[in-house]
Amino acid sequence: MGTKQIVRFCLALTISAAMLLEITAPHMAMADAAQRAKSTLLNDKSEPTKTISTQVKNTPTLKLDNHVASMTKKRTIKARFKLPKGTDIKKISWTYGGKPLSEWKSYKDHDYNGAPFITVSQVKAENGEVTANINFGLTYGTENLAEPSLQRPLYASLMGTYELAAAVNGKTVAQAPVKLVPYDSFRTYDELKPEIDAITAQAAQKNDRYIKTMSIGKSVEGRDIFMTMVAKDQATIDKYQNVTHPAMLNDPAKLENDIQSGAFGDYQVPIWINNIHPNEAPGFDAIINYFKTMALDKNVTYKTTLSNGKSSTVTLNMDDALEHVFFLFLYTENPDGRVHTERYNAEYFDLNRDNSYQTQPETRSITEQIAKWSPISFLDLHGFDKNFLIEPTTPPHDPNIEYDLLMDNMVEQAKAMGEAGIANTKYDYYHIPYEEHRKTVENPKYVSKGTSSGWDDASPAYTAVFAMHHGAMGHTLETPESNEESTKALYYSVAAATDFVMQKKEKLFLNQLKVYERGINNIDDRSVDRYLVNAKNQVIGRPRHGNENFFPEYYVLPIDKSLQKNPLEAYRMIEYLIRNGVTVERSTEAVSTAGKTYPAGSFIINMHQAKHGIANMVLYDGINVSDYASVAGEIVQDFPVMRGFERDVIREAGVFAGKTTPVTSVSIPATSLPNDSAYVLIRNTNNDAIKTVNELLKSGKVVTMLSKSGTGYEAGDFAVAYDDLHPLVSKYYLDVTAFGNNKPVGKVLKPSTVAALGEPAYVLKNLGFKVTDDQQHADVLVNTFDSDKLVEKGKPYIAYGNMGMGNVKNWIPQFAFAGPAWERYEGVFLANVQQDHVITAPYDNEEYFYTVTGSYITKLPKAAKFLATISNKENFFKAGWWPGHDAARGKIMAFTYMENKKNITVFSNDLTNGAHPQHQFRLLANSIFNAVPSKP
Repeated sequence: MGTKQIVRFCLALTISAAMLLEITAPHMAMADAAQRAKSTLLNDKSEPTKTISTQVKNTPTLKLDNHVASMTKKRTIKARFKLPKGTDIKKISWTYGGKPLSEWKSYKDHDYNGAPFITVSQVKAENGEVTANINFGLTYGTENLAEPSLQRPLYASLMGTYELAAAVNGKTVAQAPVKLVPYDSFRTYDELKPEIDAITAQAAQKNDRYIKTMSIGKSVEGRDIFMTMVAKDQATIDKYQNVTHPAMLNDPAKLENDIQSGAFGDYQVPIWINNIHPNEAPGFDAIINYFKTMALDKNVTYKTTLSNGKSSTVTLNMDDALEHVFFLFLYTENPDGRVHTERYNAEYFDLNRDNSYQTQPETRSITEQIAKWSPISFLDLHGFDKNFLIEPTTPPHDPNIEYDLLMDNMVEQAKAMGEAGIANTKYDYYHIPYEEHRKTVENPKYVSKGTSSGWDDASPAYTAVFAMHHGAMGHTLETPESNEESTKALYYSVAAATDFVMQKKEKLFLNQLKVYERGINNIDDRSVDRYLVNAKNQVIGRPRHGNENFFPEYYVLPIDKSLQKNPLEAYRMIEYLIRNGVTVERSTEAVSTAGKTYPAGSFIINMHQAKHGIANMVLYDGINVSDYASVAGEIVQDFPVMRGFERDVIREAGVFAGKTTPVTSVSIPATSLPNDSAYVLIRNTNNDAIKTVNELLKSGKVVTMLSKSGTGYEAGDFAVAYDDLHPLVSKYYLDVTAFGNNKPVGKVLKPSTVAALGEPAYVLKNLGFKVTDDQQHADVLVNTFDSDKLVEKGKPYIAYGNMGMGNVKNWIPQFAFAGPAWERYEGVFLANVQQDHVITAPYDNEEYFYTVTGSYITKLPKAAKFLATISNKENFFKAGWWPGHDAARGKIMAFTYMENKKNITVFSNDLTNGAHPQHQFRLLANSIFNAVPSKP
């Protein structure tokens, strides 16, 4: 078994154990385990293998009553064909895909070594015709392909269309294709667009509904991300985009009045149906099924249960529905994952942990569209929870969401979906985590069958929660199984949501407009506070920190170098805000406030805007929920800390009034080189500096890393020849200054090959390093496994986080660290940074850093040189979920160790988690430059 296979097996085993032991929420188990073991899978993009036999020419057709076989439903396909004269039916043999049926083994004990799942019975001959039953059993011994014992989706290696053939004495006498699928509705990604086109063409002949399909972006591997709009007519879409949506954002109060008075006339609101995890396959197929209904059918009829407990039948007329709503069908955010049957995208990122961070092209595409459409209802179709989970969630909640305007309607919509989901399927139970939590608070003796804690919406990284920040009723639906029955459960849930929005359209839309009206007036409504509770379920409200308003009047992102340590990331933040529907302005004159003077050209985010919650979500300090026993995932946003730029909070009302101009797009400027200097100093202040250095080194140019600080420069800065740097000035944005005509003194760098896997490999590649999984031929190792012998011989090793420190603990005498073994304790903390080392000198002497494993160093040998310590200040911890974080106060964060040939650099915090803490990437890059010997 190769390395990738071993790690894949270990990952699967870990995930399964996590689920079985219930040490984490079902939707977190795979993600959490993958963070620890996913690394070698990054480059494993092999397609599933299958053998599809070629049809033998001029062979009679095998007549079948069904050409589809399901892996999750026992099915008998009746076959018949003409029997060649003189043939004994006992001599007939059967093959599927060119293999005898006996070789199609069922899955048992982690391999395909069970009894054949395809058999033949009742073979009869009458009047020269043979009839037979072809029996397809359960390929995996279960009707649910999401069984934890299956570890990961295996069906891709078997699914396909194969020839079912009858032969006599080795000669095929009849054959026909039979498609083997996980369940009847299952489609591959490659089948998606042809089916959309076929349905669209059929609809054009059948009705006049407006259908438009577009690619809203590309996946990592270049596949289209398709979205289909279905509306009454094009005028519906045009009015929403050109009239309704602008009015929502610019003057929601007037729009409210116009709707209530009837002056606005007819209008429709968008419902967005979404799937993000390809391994949670029913969501993808339920969306296609519902699109087909909306495009072609007159009605959909389903059963439900009313609030009084009585059964009812609902007939939803499609044309009536389109008088009130239109649909945005996003079949999959992750085309590559659908192709490879993986949860993750091709860079091995869980996209449902990236919607707010937007490090991946897929999430940037989807979130831009969410901002463009501001859906009233957002349904994200997932799996798997055996108890059929439908959000809203348990606490803790994100204080940037207007819960009082969303929650009651979300609960009601969730109930409508759940009742329809179980009334039309075999399932008899669903649950709403928000309601389960409420019941446990009201009655401590209540025992929930479902989830009553640990399933929160404190993180906007989840797609549905991100949509809530745009005023949507955002729901994640976790279906019980991976099969046709769960596909139906999701389908009828969506139908019920459609009916719910139809029936309550005006109330729902007016509430969404109230969300935007609060934004326009920058209102911090105290009605939200009752939803924000601590772990004891005591109301704590929004974290105002002594201010009257949770929301400031402005955020300012200065660009002037006297006020901004990282202009590059400030520009990128502005790009992010505009892409996500936030209004940005730029000052036209100098403005003094709060003890600072902001020059003209500073970026201003006036918080009197419809989507001020989105702006605050990424620019505020965050919340501390460390009192909770668990949270669902990473909650820290804090882009100023995580990306490393300065932003100022301004609470003086109107101070920028009349002194700004709107910004609709932004371009990062080119680097301006100093004149009359043979050498240029590149300050090590942003990630473009690292990319530039690596590009220069690859092209054979000389780069010197300064070993000591001096006037106007820091240890760790870079000096290069003017002529070498000049060709790159339009490609990178650098902080540069003249460095004179004398040859720089310091370490002459050489190109480095780094052994790394998974997330660090992704980050390092994007920084311009050459990355390999071959430790033997690498110059430096980063968080690799089984590296003992190489480290003993002197190969440099860089470790970070709990896992990295676990790798090196036996290599360094008297080294000890503490932290949780499994929990992902996350937080932003203040650190004291040494200013005399090339790794850390480019940072300020006090910096906020990030961790996701809550680890810290407790003991070091005398030979170690510490680089940073966690601050000893009482308020060192800023935000996150890190129970017991006070134990880390004053402890060591980072050090280097060089003794007995060993060259090891260690950080207790996690430098690259989710590719979000980009401010820390230079710690890793600087460590590589420092560890590798200088160029001869």
